[in-house]
Amino acid sequence: MERRLLMKVSTGARVVPVLVLAMAALAACGPETDKAGSSGSSPVATASDASSSRGDSSAASQGRAGGEEGSADGASRDRSGVQDTDSGSGRGGEPQRCASGSLRVSVENQESGAGTTHFELAFRNTGTAPCALTGFPGVSFRGRDGAEIGNSADRVETTRATTVTLIPNARAVADAQVLNGQAGLSDSDCRLKSVSFLGVFPPDSRDQIDVPWKASECSVRGAHGLKIGPVHPVR
Repeated sequence: MERRLLMKVSTGARVVPVLVLAMAALAACGPETDKAGSSGSSPVATASDASSSRGDSSAASQGRAGGEEGSADGASRDRSGVQDTDSGSGRGGEPQRCASGSLRVSVENQESGAGTTHFELAFRNTGTAPCALTGFPGVSFRGRDGAEIGNSADRVETTRATTVTLIPNARAVADAQVLNGQAGLSDSDCRLKSVSFLGVFPPDSRDQIDVPWKASECSVRGAHGLKIGPVHPVR
């Protein structure tokens, strides 16, 4: 009886250390396994993330580069388009103002009656490109020496000024009128002088064009015998 009890105790004593050792081994293996799992999964995840991050970064970089390149090309096309448009005669492709050097001015359609002579100043585009005229020309009588005689022409503003575009060799005209000589004025109010030409300044120009005009006109500043309207198409 005592021997059996001792054997049981002895057997139980052997079992306990074994269990303790097994539990210790399990405890030791548990952390190793966790550490290995986290360290094993962590590098893989990190590599994946890094690869994904590199891919995203590369894609984003390519996307930005492509976007910038496209934007630059678009801007270049826009700029060249604007330059192509502005490379025409004037802003936005509109014709430039007719310069005096590309105009020939003449007196046409003179008609006299009731103490007044009506005529047209014709402006012909002698250039190779279209040009535009807008508004009133400046006109005055000039003597042989080029000095102004009397007043420059008064504007007749009953007609609204418009822009007239002239293709090469086309004309625009401005209606003008002048008193016939003394036209009822006294000698002191008129003081006739011989005129050699009209000094004509095209609209918006400071360059004078000389147009022959052989007559005697009033030289007194108060006479105001010369009048001019705006340029308009030939009617």
